[in-house]
Amino acid sequence: MIDKLVELQIIDTKLKDINDLLGDLPSRVKELDHQEDTIKGNLEKSQIRLKEIEIKLHKADGWITEINGKINKYKDQLFLVTNNKQYDALMHEIDHLKEERLSNESESLSFMEEKETLINSTNKMEKELEILTEDLSSRRDKLESVISESADEKSTLEQNRSNQISQIDAKFVSEYDRVLSARDGLAVVSLSGNACGGCGAYIPAQIVSEIREKIFIHRCDVCGRFLCSENNSVN
Repeated sequence: MIDKLVELQIIDTKLKDINDLLGDLPSRVKELDHQEDTIKGNLEKSQIRLKEIEIKLHKADGWITEINGKINKYKDQLFLVTNNKQYDALMHEIDHLKEERLSNESESLSFMEEKETLINSTNKMEKELEILTEDLSSRRDKLESVISESADEKSTLEQNRSNQISQIDAKFVSEYDRVLSARDGLAVVSLSGNACGGCGAYIPAQIVSEIREKIFIHRCDVCGRFLCSENNSVN
């Protein structure tokens, strides 16, 4: 019976190796997918904002040009005034327009600074996206390759497991599955001298002898694993 449990452990170890390999790749690909979507979203927002700033800068430049034209017009009219009241009125308009121009120039400067920051940020995100997309493409290809390559092997192993279980007493299968789950996929271990090959606990000499001679099925009192002779390989 112990030999059948050993064979079952060998099958389960191979299945665990496949599942471990597949288990890491999908989660990493999913994580990179999320990063890619986030960068694309931020990049799109930055590009939309850049367009908005360009429109605002264009309007501001146009308005500043218009203001400069009005100021020059009023300055020319200063030479034509005939009294102080007209002169003061023109100067008041000129001063008001200069304040508007200053306000527009300040706003334009703020937009230009934001534009420069966004351009630098956009360039950085584009480079990050390029690197990430290449990494993601590589990992996707690897994932598909591993899934494709392991699909047949996994199917065969699962069938072999079913066949193996059908040859083992249900009581032992139940105990084996419980230990397998509790001990990270390792329910059967070889002796290591007079110790459990799983946790290192001491095994009495009489029990060691019975294990080696396959007289009885024994489990470690400490970790609960099934014990087999050193001659049995469960790797």
